[in-house]
Amino acid sequence: MTQMNAVLLAGGASSRFGSDKALIPFAGMRLIEYIYHNLNSNFDRVIVVGSKKDYSFLKEAEIRDDIYQNCGPLAGIYTGLYFSDSSYNFVCGCDMPFLNKNYFDFIKRERTLNPEAEIIVPQFNGYLEPLAALYQRSLLPVIKKEILNNNLRLKSFYPESRKKVIKEEVLKRQFNLKKLFFNLNYPEDQNVALKYLNKEAGSFEKDRNY
Repeated sequence: MTQMNAVLLAGGASSRFGSDKALIPFAGMRLIEYIYHNLNSNFDRVIVVGSKKDYSFLKEAEIRDDIYQNCGPLAGIYTGLYFSDSSYNFVCGCDMPFLNKNYFDFIKRERTLNPEAEIIVPQFNGYLEPLAALYQRSLLPVIKKEILNNNLRLKSFYPESRKKVIKEEVLKRQFNLKKLFFNLNYPEDQNVALKYLNKEAGSFEKDRNY
């Protein structure tokens, strides 16, 4: 199977959350640790884009500072792709803990079925989910151009790229999309995440005792 790396955007302080949400407790560890270990189990290599000082507790992780500072997640995608040695890279943020192996396997199959696509991105609630998507490393020049032009919108390079959009109707046949793409934007979202976690734990215990 073709090598595929993952890029985890650590983010830093969040205005909506009020602090660095990557550091909040989650499932007995920090949120970013939980997501990192999940990615590390499913991809050949994980590149964490963020401050080496802030995330030094990720002992085994490869942590890279943004090449272009203070340019938002677009620069994070650029940095991750720049340091990757894989043609295809899964990119996600540090606030979506319920992306799982089934989804990773699904999007890897989509890459095989759509080799011409430079971006493979899911759709949910009528919007694209750019931080749960696959990107080709060949996008580096077009992303760099947008950054240098100070066009820092996350999807600024999409119009010039070959995209495969995975329609919501296709995804919902296999996944609980509300949970899959759930992200922690506000402190109160932690309660929702805890309910999902408890439900997962209950299902696991039930299966084990069956």
